[in-house]
Amino acid sequence: MWSAIYRYGLLPFHERIIKRRKTFRYWSELERSQWLSRADLERRQFDSLKRLLEHVAHHCTYYREEWQRMGLRPDRIHGLDDFSRWPLITRDTIRTHRTEMRSAQPGVRMLTKATGGSSGVPLQFDLNMESHERRTAAMYRGYNWAGAAPGTKQLFLWGVALGNRPWQKRLKDRLYNRFQRRLILNSFEFSRERASDFLTRLNRYRPDVIVAYTNPLYEFARFLSEKKLVPYSPKSIIVGAEKIYPFQRQLIERAFQAPVFETYGSREFMLIGAECEKHTGLHLTHENLLVEVLDDAGQPTPVGQEGNVVVTDLTNYGMPFIRYVNGDRVIAGWVECTCGRELPMMRAVTGRQLDLIETPDGRCVAGEFFPHLIKDFAAVERFQVVQEAIDRVEVRLVVRPEWSDADRMILSDELRKVLGPVIHVDVREVSTIPLTAAGKHRVVVRTMSPPTIEHANV
Repeated sequence: MWSAIYRYGLLPFHERIIKRRKTFRYWSELERSQWLSRADLERRQFDSLKRLLEHVAHHCTYYREEWQRMGLRPDRIHGLDDFSRWPLITRDTIRTHRTEMRSAQPGVRMLTKATGGSSGVPLQFDLNMESHERRTAAMYRGYNWAGAAPGTKQLFLWGVALGNRPWQKRLKDRLYNRFQRRLILNSFEFSRERASDFLTRLNRYRPDVIVAYTNPLYEFARFLSEKKLVPYSPKSIIVGAEKIYPFQRQLIERAFQAPVFETYGSREFMLIGAECEKHTGLHLTHENLLVEVLDDAGQPTPVGQEGNVVVTDLTNYGMPFIRYVNGDRVIAGWVECTCGRELPMMRAVTGRQLDLIETPDGRCVAGEFFPHLIKDFAAVERFQVVQEAIDRVEVRLVVRPEWSDADRMILSDELRKVLGPVIHVDVREVSTIPLTAAGKHRVVVRTMSPPTIEHANV
């Protein structure tokens, strides 16, 4: 009953009347549009793209000058094939030209956001208020597929703001989370030593849904399984911020006795894709985003092969993202779901460009190889692969007392089978592996530059 009161009464009143935001209206529109035919969805998406490009050409100095230099005009785009000729942008583009990329249209309310810096360097960017409301609405819809609509009782094992924040902001956060029916457990503080405390708080709170970073929740599930502890079982679990591997999903679902729903997103766009109840892939936020998968030459990646994610935000008129290479890697080719929604579905997220290990013989080893290998070594609590040179890889391990020389030899042999004989592999035990500034665990850290995706030729 409380969930219904929050969802249909208190939260809409807060959004519409007090905050004067249209988030719930946009959410209702998305709940309807997800059942449209693919043809209708494609037509709406292309119309949104045309409107965005016309706006950008008139109001955004950087894009206007760049497109004029290349002889590109929005009125000459008659299909997505024409759009594939337009230039790509990267984080470096935004760092260099952020001011000129903003809209100069009068009266646009702007927000400033920043990424957490998982790649090592944070990024600041801007968006208009309507875009913020529309992306929040998309998150509501995606979370609703997992039974986590606004108003449900949720426990977050998530990153929190760092540093000495003023007491007023801390109080505001506590009141906001209580109003939203959320309990936030700081994933930065999770450890095996504190796992029992986290379990006590989970059992006491009894949430409808757990929302978590993938790796802290997996470590929590490992602890529960090893100690044969039975936690309170929510109706569902949502994981995000980090890729989830099948073996992690299996253990989490077994430990908590609840289905896992994967989400995929970023600070730049919020929810890009999410699983529905069929668990067969990630439905894209097709109404808000145009997602492409390109190879390193900037051309469409063949279906079934791994490529780079390129996103155009159809709602951000404040500082538009037009064909933005976000650094993630996915399997190309959209598939359909038996749930009845014709929103295209992403096959799989494989990692980041930075998660690739290069070899001297010209091969690229995907970062997901390492979790699949090391998961079978029970004495390894955490690991990280570091490549500082083309012919050298260091594997750092946080291990338990039962780790042995025999384990080290077996692991080294298996690594060499895949990485090849010309790479020096150094397996080294360490006491800890630091998280990123965003509180995430990076499987692969490269100080070498990743393969560069090129601008498409005009």
